[in-house]
Amino acid sequence: MTFEQTFARLDAEGQKILQALAVCGRPVTPRAISHMLRPFLPNLDSIRAEGRLEQLLIDHPSLVQRENGHYFLSEADCRAALATLEVGEPSDRYERGEPLYTRYTLLDRAANYFKLRRKPRMAWRSLEDLAPQLTEFDLRLQGEDYETAAALLNEISFNYLLRWGHHRLVVELRERLVDKLDDPRLAQNNLGELGSAYAYLGEMDKAIACQERALLIARRTNDRVNEGVWLTNLGNRYVNLGQTPRAVPYYEQALVIARDQRDRRAEALNIASLGTCYAYLGQMEKALECYDQGRSIARELNDLSMEGFCLSNLGNVYASLGQATRAIAAHDQAIEIARQMGSRVEEARRLGSLADALIIGEHYAEAIENLKLGLELDEETGSARGKNYKSVSLARAYLFMGDLEQARAAADAARLYDTPQNNHNALVTLGVVAARQGDSEVAQEAFTEAIAQARQALEHNQHNQDALAAQGLAFSGLTLLGVGPRAANIEAALTAYRLAYQANSSAGLVALTLRLFDALALADPDGRLSAIRPAITGG
Repeated sequence: MTFEQTFARLDAEGQKILQALAVCGRPVTPRAISHMLRPFLPNLDSIRAEGRLEQLLIDHPSLVQRENGHYFLSEADCRAALATLEVGEPSDRYERGEPLYTRYTLLDRAANYFKLRRKPRMAWRSLEDLAPQLTEFDLRLQGEDYETAAALLNEISFNYLLRWGHHRLVVELRERLVDKLDDPRLAQNNLGELGSAYAYLGEMDKAIACQERALLIARRTNDRVNEGVWLTNLGNRYVNLGQTPRAVPYYEQALVIARDQRDRRAEALNIASLGTCYAYLGQMEKALECYDQGRSIARELNDLSMEGFCLSNLGNVYASLGQATRAIAAHDQAIEIARQMGSRVEEARRLGSLADALIIGEHYAEAIENLKLGLELDEETGSARGKNYKSVSLARAYLFMGDLEQARAAADAARLYDTPQNNHNALVTLGVVAARQGDSEVAQEAFTEAIAQARQALEHNQHNQDALAAQGLAFSGLTLLGVGPRAANIEAALTAYRLAYQANSSAGLVALTLRLFDALALADPDGRLSAIRPAITGG
């Protein structure tokens, strides 16, 4: 018997129950069906709804299905049932007096049912706790109630979904709202947060495009507060891309707005962000000053999130300066704050930073332990960028311990996650490991590509110490392998290392650069690289 034949034989109540199941499009309880149909079937309380659903299950087992007390139709039967229901118009949900019996009305009533099923905010600890909101969001979208859907998403996405690391889910949800929102605040927030989620997934071009659109809306509507927010976010995106000089004016403009608006938290954030730029540009004292100033404001505001951000960055600067003990202490505090806040994203990021400080301090086993934990969190949250950086650090830790097999596996893993601002490090580390293993073909290919990737990074910032040091190591590798003119490679390595030292001569960075060079030099018993090493310390 076809669906149409079965449907025609049912009474009006049975038909409406099937239509309500089809509108929901997912397993639902008898209470949901009762709530949806109450204006049209006043006698259909949850007890009667359950009885009718059970009878339909018995009479038509191929039609109505049950799972854990929830009832549903197959996808094909949902389509057939919806075809029997008048579609109506989105405005049906606003109809005064007796409601219209249409698909749009039932979608609104279904969404309102799930709104009633929300857990208290204090109980939101996992994605499962937000299941009612996610179902409501989907039903609101189907009913073209976009503004309500956007407002709902704002309640759960930034402080919960993003903090828990569900970036891909946030992208999927927010993409569904693009170009469908009339409220400029909702539209810019949707685009801006979509951009942040894209950035975490490593899709920087999409991130920048979204946040530039958000900035345009803020400026068009004279929304100074959000103008500052998107300027800061765009600064972050250019830092993510390694284009630090381009980020500075965004932070400076945002800082002016924060001070005009007397927004102390935004002021602290942009001061600390400028500190990050100074650190990348090798101006470590200015970076420390910015982070200390940002942390002071955070403490004044009792803002744990901002304090953790500043502590983590202070740790990075201390590590660069070779002050490993101070760096480790700062990172430990920052990680504790991330855990208190329940932010898996920040915990993962800070575990990687802690590991880098541990490597500077030559605590390799402990670094590896933290990197593995961080990579587990990156896998959970989907951070391609995090996997790239941590895999490179893991490869270096194993390399310095002399475990070439594990170092090779980690270096190969890093290459799976394209991250323009760190690809040169992934490649040059692979080159060193491969050279030590006697795999000249892979080493040559890695060193050559590392030079190309470093050049791309240097196009955005010619004083990028990290890229210059990678370039020096790669040319040293080609010298060791005897690829190309020896004199030209040595000269190129010397030039790159000297420029790296001029860009940033901080003790921790120089020590790490020397350690990587010495790891390569272990494959050079004839001393072909001996003339290059003094350049690392400015010689």
